[in-house]
Amino acid sequence: MSLNVGLDIGTTAVRAALVETRKGKPSLKRFGQVALPPGTVVGGEVVDETVMKEALSQLWKTAKLPKKRVVVGLANQRVIVRRIDLPYMDEDELLESLAFQAQEYIPIPVEEATLDFVPLEEFTTPNGEAMMSILAVAAQKTMTQDLLRIIGSVGAKVMAVDLQAFALVRAAFGPDPDPDGDAVALVDIGGNVTQVTIVKGGMVRFLRILPMGGDDFSNVLATDLGVSTEQAEQLKRRVGVAIDGDGSSDDPEDTDAAARAILTRQANQLIDEVRGSIDYYSSQANDEEVTRLAIAGNGARLPHLANRLGRTLALRIEPVKMLDGEDLDISKRVGLSETELQTAQPVLPVAVGLGLWSEA
Repeated sequence: MSLNVGLDIGTTAVRAALVETRKGKPSLKRFGQVALPPGTVVGGEVVDETVMKEALSQLWKTAKLPKKRVVVGLANQRVIVRRIDLPYMDEDELLESLAFQAQEYIPIPVEEATLDFVPLEEFTTPNGEAMMSILAVAAQKTMTQDLLRIIGSVGAKVMAVDLQAFALVRAAFGPDPDPDGDAVALVDIGGNVTQVTIVKGGMVRFLRILPMGGDDFSNVLATDLGVSTEQAEQLKRRVGVAIDGDGSSDDPEDTDAAARAILTRQANQLIDEVRGSIDYYSSQANDEEVTRLAIAGNGARLPHLANRLGRTLALRIEPVKMLDGEDLDISKRVGLSETELQTAQPVLPVAVGLGLWSEA
């Protein structure tokens, strides 16, 4: 049995889940979140350290979290994930040579990066050469070190740094995924970044971090309509995007229709990027078809966005659920009411998935 704290640093809030892992189902013991003012986190990176430290201190106090065994997630443009095919070697040999193997695939010097990998598959070339495919992960050391320093300043002890996308997969598919399952696209829409992760058989096959998210909808609405960010946020939540069509109206006085058309254009840009990611994966995986979309993230709350995404891409769509009781027990002392937990459902999986991290 172990107790891990999964720490998810988002654009609009910092969240933590205390997860107990044991034989049988894991259990969510605590969940807490503290809102962040705009500008604290930009593009997945902490910009205002003072505000972040205050938020972390408040989070640990209000959620009554232990300071040990913290797993923090990363998702920003200074994290690079690339698929690499290379001659087969055992894990120890690969770890020793990873910097050499990855240097031509990542756009930063390997000495400035923290490197890791995820094994994908083994195969044999037509010439009989044993090969393997991996996902190489590179994160800039300075970015990671700064994040660890900020978290450590409140007394929390980080035992692991993980990718938010990997945590989401862990939460969505559980410990025993179907090894023969179809390819699924997990789309996590955050404030500043959207993560598109293709998963097959419970394993990550492709990951792309897009520099766009829910805040872009508010910003374009504020700019085009000449309203404040707060007004744009309220308007965005009220009108949403058009499920079909462009959302426009012939009535020039129809403010809601004007806002819906603006939001729909922004949605189309995001959908095009998601489509491009899925198409790229299929082209690299012998035209393997993605069969469905699983949606998470605070940005996915935008009315009708998920439906438009599914309809445009002609894919079945579903939310990533953590509170149905099948894969996760919810402690009575979790710290939130049932209504609050249901409201948190779109943002809960990443924090829980980080808490499910294991050395194995």
